[in-house]
Amino acid sequence: MIRTSSAPVVFKVLTVLLSVLLVACSESNQKLSASTTRPNILLILADDLGFSDLGVYGSEIPTPNIDSLAASGTLLTNFYANATCAPSRSMLLSGMDSHAVGYGFNPSAARRLPVLTGQPGYNGNWPAPITSFVNQFSDSGYYTFMAGKWHQGRGPNADPLARGFQKAFYLMEGGASHFSDAAGQTSAAPVASYFNNDEPVTALPSEFYSTRFYVSKVIDYLEQQRKGDDRPFFGYLAFTAPHWPLQVPDGWLDRFAGKYDEGWEVIRDRRIEAAKEKGLVPFNAEIPPFPRALGNWSELDPEQQTREARRMELYAAMIAYMDQQVGRLIEYLKASNQYDDTLIVFLSDNGPEGNNIEFGLSDNRDWLPTRFDQSLANMGRSNSYVTFSRGWAHVSAGALNQYKSFLGEGGVRVPAIFSYPGQIVDSRQLESLISIMDVAPTLMDFGKVTANPQFIMHGQSAARQLLSEENLPVRPHLAMETYGNRAVWRDKLKLLWDWQDRDWHLYNLAADPGETAKLGDKFADEKAEMIEIFAEFAAANGVVVLQDEVGYARYADQINSY
Repeated sequence: MIRTSSAPVVFKVLTVLLSVLLVACSESNQKLSASTTRPNILLILADDLGFSDLGVYGSEIPTPNIDSLAASGTLLTNFYANATCAPSRSMLLSGMDSHAVGYGFNPSAARRLPVLTGQPGYNGNWPAPITSFVNQFSDSGYYTFMAGKWHQGRGPNADPLARGFQKAFYLMEGGASHFSDAAGQTSAAPVASYFNNDEPVTALPSEFYSTRFYVSKVIDYLEQQRKGDDRPFFGYLAFTAPHWPLQVPDGWLDRFAGKYDEGWEVIRDRRIEAAKEKGLVPFNAEIPPFPRALGNWSELDPEQQTREARRMELYAAMIAYMDQQVGRLIEYLKASNQYDDTLIVFLSDNGPEGNNIEFGLSDNRDWLPTRFDQSLANMGRSNSYVTFSRGWAHVSAGALNQYKSFLGEGGVRVPAIFSYPGQIVDSRQLESLISIMDVAPTLMDFGKVTANPQFIMHGQSAARQLLSEENLPVRPHLAMETYGNRAVWRDKLKLLWDWQDRDWHLYNLAADPGETAKLGDKFADEKAEMIEIFAEFAAANGVVVLQDEVGYARYADQINSY
């Protein structure tokens, strides 16, 4: 409680702080309204890219083109997606929590749980009147298009054309071979579904490789527009890289040969040191250990080491190739005099994949050897099905804990960059808590696009924060649930449900991004308040609070620990 004698001092301090905030907001408002023309917008989404996988976040993988976007824009350091693909994309496209649009889980995972049958938060169907924010861009005079992964349902009421895109080439499912064979992810769906607008694609071009083809499609859509159409454009480029299977064109197969022979521990240590130098990780931060069941790199036999190193070589090649293609698109925008008028957003849909996909997903243990050539020599080619492993997933997450499908920081804190020459503050880091839900209202502010009056987005616009030199707050807190995992963020504190202890634990992310040190009773009030935030979030969004962790493709030691 504040003593009466000190109240005037506190009031003066608060008044000064409020004045500073109002001045900063006023300046950013003037900057946002000063632009008389609406920008082009290019939204680029990587698939399963971890927090430390870009050069600008401390990676050894060369990503000069994506890094250049950070140099000409703002790097977000506390940006959160959901823990898996479809829920994240639903939040991105709607500006809503994933449960509010039926994507509490990936729908295929939800269908295996009888307790979720009939629950609207998990049925994979967006309820009326909620629509994609792209509908608003299309209705307000933008030329809208997409190329890449959709993963938000099929049919005339759920495809990209129904969600506001005027042109679209897309993969319907959550993943597939990156080559023209279009091999699916499981024996239940052995062939992936591609569509060109509303027409099924019966055969992909023989030279098809997803990353290159999607960029070429975006450039083709832009070329089509140049013929007498002066509308600003909204483009959505949704890569399937570096999502499994890990595959690259032949010329890239050996691009990183030998680069990862030193193993998990050495590569992660280097990334973390680089991240510390960049101010992304506190110098004295405790780093979460690798899982005991994983073992040490030195304990693997030579054949295992060779195969594991090969996984990371292919993963790195996929990211470097994606960067090259992003560079090709940037060069096109510059050559066509559109770059300076284009707001470019780059982000990832969740953390790296570390689950037991090859041996623990569906019937993959039996199906993969009969369907694909899994030999060392064939890894990364069109008839292989190679996935990331959890050792490398912890490298990809860097100093953060856990990976995709978990709500530890490594599963949900992801790379994000906003670049808009002459508008967004350049060469700086924004530390504000920002959710993938916040992207929609942010882009609508920049595009001067009005919101749909039939519903109120959960997302908060970060436009003013991106235009200001200050690290102004975007949202007071954030809550999430997926596969039974639960978490709440508020300021620098994080509340995370621990299945082993069956209890909530509180962490200070500013000092402990790896979630290694539980805060004690000193923060009992904050903990209680954040538990209440989660309860309110769950009640408002139709969250089914499960009694068990129900994630996919878990390793035996994880299942036993729950």
